[in-house]
Amino acid sequence: MKKHYFFLSGLFLLACLTADAQILYSNGALVHITSGAIVTANGGVHVSNASAFTNDGNLTITKNSTLPLAGTFDLSALAVVDGNGTYRVEQDWINDATFTAGTSQVELYGNTQQFITSTTGISTTFNKLLLTGTGTGTNRKKTLQGVSASVNTTGTLTINDRELETQANTFFVLNPSPTAVTNSTVPGSEGFVSSASPGTLSRETNSTSAYLFPTGSSNGTLRYRPVEMTPAAAVAGDVYTVRMNNTDPNTDGFNRANNDGSMCVINNFYYHSIDRVSGTTAADIRLFYIASADGNWAGMGHWKNASTDWNNMSTVTPATSGIFTTLNRSSWLFADPGHPYSLINVRPAQPSLTTCPTICENSGGNIFTVTGTATSYQWSVPGGSSIASGQGSSSITVNWGIGNGAVDVYAVGTAGCNSLPASCQPTVFSSPVAQFIASASGNSNYDDNYTFTDISTSGTIWNWSFGDGGSSASQNTSHQYAGAGTYTVVLEVSNAGGCSDTASFVITSDEGINIPNVFSPNGDGINDEFFISSSNLSEYILDIFNRWGELMFHSENKTEVWDGTNHNNGKSCPNGNYFYVLKAASATRDYSSNGYISITGTK
Repeated sequence: MKKHYFFLSGLFLLACLTADAQILYSNGALVHITSGAIVTANGGVHVSNASAFTNDGNLTITKNSTLPLAGTFDLSALAVVDGNGTYRVEQDWINDATFTAGTSQVELYGNTQQFITSTTGISTTFNKLLLTGTGTGTNRKKTLQGVSASVNTTGTLTINDRELETQANTFFVLNPSPTAVTNSTVPGSEGFVSSASPGTLSRETNSTSAYLFPTGSSNGTLRYRPVEMTPAAAVAGDVYTVRMNNTDPNTDGFNRANNDGSMCVINNFYYHSIDRVSGTTAADIRLFYIASADGNWAGMGHWKNASTDWNNMSTVTPATSGIFTTLNRSSWLFADPGHPYSLINVRPAQPSLTTCPTICENSGGNIFTVTGTATSYQWSVPGGSSIASGQGSSSITVNWGIGNGAVDVYAVGTAGCNSLPASCQPTVFSSPVAQFIASASGNSNYDDNYTFTDISTSGTIWNWSFGDGGSSASQNTSHQYAGAGTYTVVLEVSNAGGCSDTASFVITSDEGINIPNVFSPNGDGINDEFFISSSNLSEYILDIFNRWGELMFHSENKTEVWDGTNHNNGKSCPNGNYFYVLKAASATRDYSSNGYISITGTK
């Protein structure tokens, strides 16, 4: 089959024409495809050189040709194209002239990648732009190459299951109707608009309905993640733009580590660029995500230019829509935002430590308490100390070791997103160490009178308990036991910080009496005194007589000794035998007796 060019240079009314394997070329002609007419060009259409091309019918341009630019509609030079018909284009749309859309529809139906472009930078405004085809991968793309494009104030953008790739350009939807943009929402086959920075999908609004921005990306992992914008008031002229950035925000300079401290995780898979480029109306922003692929999220964040960090957008409302989980931030005012917006996980509120006690070293029972809204808390204590009970709850009991240190606690959130820690540094006092010496002050046979000497360290307050009901608050003290038995002496030592320690000693006090029969009061320090050792006597009277019956010594004090002198005149008694009479008894036994004592070796 031969290939030909049809050159039109006069006035033509086309009602029905098929140009097999040819290019329809208008070189300054006046061409009118009338209403109801069907024209097919199996090679391309080139309108040039001041042509006036009016299409009120149906023009189909196919790629059934090996000629250059097969399947392309090419407007160049001073050509003017208008009309209210349908343009079906299998390859590219090249506009270097004047295109007036009227109520026409342009369908890009090719199964290979198609371009909307211009060699002179002209942006085409369509009325209805319809994207169809069966190509996959790159061949499902309809691409703005080097220019932006738009649909007019009554126009529509029908994406179906195709990808409208704007590259760094913007596709403007000037029709403020919420239904001006539609797409296929079949999971896995959604149609979407993809853009590279600074390209976007721009929509004008004038109602309080939800406006869909069907954004996505085939750059890397294929994702369709739309956004809905719902203006708070029906104000004409508000314009919003959206782009999905299919990359970690860090790679674009929006460091996820830089945030206001309220969030612990920011989505590292993708983020959206959202702007209100015209108007002042607040709007709801609704982000869509797939939990199984993107993770679970509980909040939304935006990049704030003023502080160059991510900021929490506060209260959001979760919901579901088909396969998507959504988060909605209502009445967003766009107060000094940057364009990035992302899914985040917000930290639980930082707890408040309401009990941070003054404590003692080496002590137990120290209680720390927080208040907060979390259901679980994680605590940590310094090395050498341990949590006795309460880990996970709002109150713990700590066995404190030695020295100072901080107690930290944070509220446990979901997905490992925990609150910032609260911390307290308790006042820690050194604990005293209790020690004492117990010594008997009686004789070697029976000890019922004891002296207690404190040798504790760091103590300022002393409390003695002698085990028989007796007590003392003196640092050093003594105590006499009234009866035989085993007694535990306890010393509790405290200091100004309220810290204390205890020491104990067991004393055994026996009952009995021992009467010697000889002593030598010669001053040599050996057996110089007569003493009846006893324990736990409740009655005691001792009388000592010489051989003539004269009373030499009398005592009712069982601790008193006789030094061998006559208590009547103070003179030393001579060597010899002396007679004693003892009346003594305990609570259970009579120890009364009498007998002889010998004095030898007087002074």
